[in-house]
Formats: sequence, structure tokens, C-alpha cells
Amino acid sequence: MHDFQWHCAAPCRNVPVTFTLATLNSPTGTMHTTLCETFRSLAFRTFDQMGRARRVGHQPLEETFTDLNILELKDRHPTEIFCQAFTKSQEGKNGADWEWWLTDSLKSKWLGLRIQAKVLHLSSNTFAHLHYKSGKTKIYQSTILKRESAKDGLIPLYCLYLHDHSKFHKLIKHCGSFGCLAESYGCSLIPLSHVESLRKKKKANDLNSVISNAHPWHCLVCCPGYGGDSLPERAWNMLSHGMSIPTSPNQTENKSEVGQLFTRVTNEPPPYVRAIAEGQRPDTITTSAWGVVVIKEANRG
Repeated sequence: MHDFQWHCAAPCRNVPVTFTLATLNSPTGTMHTTLCETFRSLAFRTFDQMGRARRVGHQPLEETFTDLNILELKDRHPTEIFCQAFTKSQEGKNGADWEWWLTDSLKSKWLGLRIQAKVLHLSSNTFAHLHYKSGKTKIYQSTILKRESAKDGLIPLYCLYLHDHSKFHKLIKHCGSFGCLAESYGCSLIPLSHVESLRKKKKANDLNSVISNAHPWHCLVCCPGYGGDSLPERAWNMLSHGMSIPTSPNQTENKSEVGQLFTRVTNEPPPYVRAIAEGQRPDTITTSAWGVVVIKEANRG
């Protein structure tokens, strides 16, 4: 077994972060790595696949990368990733692809996220559907995502699948647990507030504008520099401080839409999430998302 150390950038610049690259076999007989390493490697793979698609003139869909990445997470981490897909018919209603729930090794602390995926349109280098309107009323998808997330007490985020070596030189300040490489942004996260601000700026959707507030998605499971003893606590601290997710209704513009939007770490998830985390099929499903992914912190020891 080998231990490696990385040092996080500000504000966790001087906080040593030790990750164990386990050489133990997983139950599937494959080499087992940490969630941190897997999230980063999937970002690299997505970046590479998007680059290949760019070279041959092929445009992938969001669903392609979402499905492949979830498959890899489940295969590499069968005791840490629990997932169940539902239906795609309600995406226009809630503006979300998947719910993500982060929990600790004892499943006693939880943080819920609602994730909308967007893929870079390679020929134009834009996120062509970032400001998509859905339904008969033609409401912005981001508005629906915000409203439904508030109702369910989840944090709304966008997950970007992208590629472009020339656009990342200004993103060094957002890189924490690892050296800054363009490939680590193959799967990136941006807050919903950033999408709303871009919409007010003539519906900006070009790559430069969108990635100005992007963070590699491994930040959710890697860097402890913002504090917190468990995975959901560390992720919440990263989102609230590193990505400036508002921590109270007073920090939002429209208080009538807030609801439980900025719910922090909770002791109990909805029953359908608990059932999925226990490897069971829920009796009742109260979400209209495509599916639910539970990410459980590995046991320490």
C-alpha cells in the first residue's frame, strides 16, 4: 500500500492531504482506488473522449457521459456507490438529470445535490443548451431547477462535460488537491447562480464565460481544506466557501423562491434515498429526477 500527499491551493494551501491508493482487491477482483482518484480519472477520460469526438467531427450527448461515468463509479466502487435510474420523462419538469447524495461511512450524515448535465457543443465551443427553455410555458430550465431544488431541499449544480486545451490558463486559482491540468476539467461543476448571471449577460454560453467559475468535480470528494470530519461536511464546506453557494436565505435575491434551497448537512435523507443506499428498491419514489446516486465515504481503518 502506498500513500501519496498533495497540497491544496488557497485557502487550503498549507493543509497536507493524504490519499491512500489501495492495492487491495475490490469485491469485483479489480484494483481499488479512492473515490478521489476515480472522479479525477473519469474527468481525464471524458476530456480525452471529447477531444477524440472533436477530431472526428462527432457530437456526443450529455446522457452518454453520464451513463458511462456512473457505470465506472459503480464498477470500481461497489461498496461506496449506490444507484437507481427511474425515468427521463420528467426532466423538463424539474430541470435535473440526477440527484446525488453524499453520506459518511455510517450513513448518519447526508448532503443532497441536484445535478443538471451539459455537454460542450464542439463545433461552436458553446454550451448551446445552457439557457434552454422547457415545457409549454417555455420557462428557463435553470428556473425550474432552482424551484424544484428549493422544494426538495437540494443544492442545484451544473455538471459540464468539455474539452479545450487552450481555455484553461485562468482557472489555476480553482484547482486545489492536484496540480492544475486542463484534463481535470473534463467533468466540471458550476453553481446555478453562475448560469443565472450568464443569462442576464445576453444569455452568454461560450466556453470562456461558462468555465470562468468552474471547478473540477473531484473537488466534491477530495480536498478537506475547508474543514469537516465527514464527506458530506467537507463537500458542503467546499460548495459554500469554494464555490460561494449561499449559506442562508439572506444571501439570495428572491427570498420567495428559496424554500429549503440551501439546506446543509442533514441526519436523514428521504426514504427512497435511504432504501437505495441500503441496496433496496424504494417502495415510494418522490423525486422526478432521472435517478439517484448515493456516494458513501469508505470506512476508515
